[in-house]
Amino acid sequence: MTKVSTSPQKQIALFVPPGKEVPDPFRKPVQIVHAMPQVELTATQKKMFNHWLKKANSSEPDADGFWTVRIDEMMVAIDFNSKNRKFLKESATALQRVIFAWDVITPEAKRSKWKSSVPFPDVEITSSTIRFRISAEVKPHVVNPEIYALVDEAVVRKYRRVGSIGIYEHCVRFQKLGTTAIVPWPIFRDMILGKSAGRKTYEQYKVFKAKVLNPSIAEVNAEGAISVELRETKVGKTVEGVFFKVTPGRTSTVVNPLDENELALVGQMIKLGVLSSEARKLVKEYSAADVRGAINYTNERKNNKKVDKLENAAAYFRMALQKKWGSNTEVTDVEPKAVALAPNTKPDIAALYRAQQLVEAENYFKELDADDQTALVNRYNEQQELKSLVLKSKSTKAAQTAFYQWLMRDIWGDPSPDTLLEFAQTLLSKP
Repeated sequence: MTKVSTSPQKQIALFVPPGKEVPDPFRKPVQIVHAMPQVELTATQKKMFNHWLKKANSSEPDADGFWTVRIDEMMVAIDFNSKNRKFLKESATALQRVIFAWDVITPEAKRSKWKSSVPFPDVEITSSTIRFRISAEVKPHVVNPEIYALVDEAVVRKYRRVGSIGIYEHCVRFQKLGTTAIVPWPIFRDMILGKSAGRKTYEQYKVFKAKVLNPSIAEVNAEGAISVELRETKVGKTVEGVFFKVTPGRTSTVVNPLDENELALVGQMIKLGVLSSEARKLVKEYSAADVRGAINYTNERKNNKKVDKLENAAAYFRMALQKKWGSNTEVTDVEPKAVALAPNTKPDIAALYRAQQLVEAENYFKELDADDQTALVNRYNEQQELKSLVLKSKSTKAAQTAFYQWLMRDIWGDPSPDTLLEFAQTLLSKP
């Protein structure tokens, strides 16, 4: 198995120029948005925490209840540019020991039964991956949250201050209302910095405001996803609580965002193995009914013990969506049975089909986000045994072609006889 040390950014540059970053939201439970870590967390740990939640929110654990994230992919997702992997692993290990008090702004009588816990009791780290389990009390809220904030990982990764991450997530929770809840300032301080923050520099509000609130608000507004303004409540001249006015930022309408129903469908597609940027694209191209029907149809096929195991659920889903299997439409809503090619079919039909799909695979790849492109390139390189076909900073045409051939099979699988027959009939129908 050939290993390469080329960076994800250089790999992506082989195919497409850098593009604009698109939103990458996930559903973060409000109990966690408004949680209070009992120790101070760094910005890197906050981003890592979110990335793990996003992984659990959009994919299934393995048979032992662990989720696995690749360290190189996580480094891109949280914008960790340092080569100090030891620090990154130490940060991950520290998350295993952090106790959180959950949902501290909700009156205690209305809080969930789990008042505090360790979210990640089991963490395993290798040279290339991190595996984690989520505590039984927290897991249902993470996997299928009922009340949540749409936290955009693409926005969070740009912040350098831990206070900026906390303010952004708190304000996003109340964005539709335009104003956040009023929170006593010491509680808000401990929410975004950790409970031990008050025992050090930030015992006085004026210091907390000058050193944390003002620069963090400036960073949030400079990023531009949302615009926030600090408001204070006072008793006499003493500040008791803080809240924020929240309005859309200057960059909030650059890309058409997903609504909550679309985001839920995206999560279900990702669980089938569809890449996140492709899933966001499909949910805009097809109706919700068609997407939901294809998801249900694919899941029924996966769970059907009377037929052969479904090896590539993502490929099956794409075909189900294209053919509208499971949809209440005029197009066939049952999976067609395989049929044999006509005896006089020319042997080059399969080659012509592969040539067309090779072009489609290249176009498909170019439309993906950089993170998803990186994941595919890494996966291809890991399974590539010929050094000459590994993608690196200066790859040959043969390596790029081999990559697209691999990608073509990964996306759609090998063509069935009925697929080739349909393709042949399409060719014959052309003038």
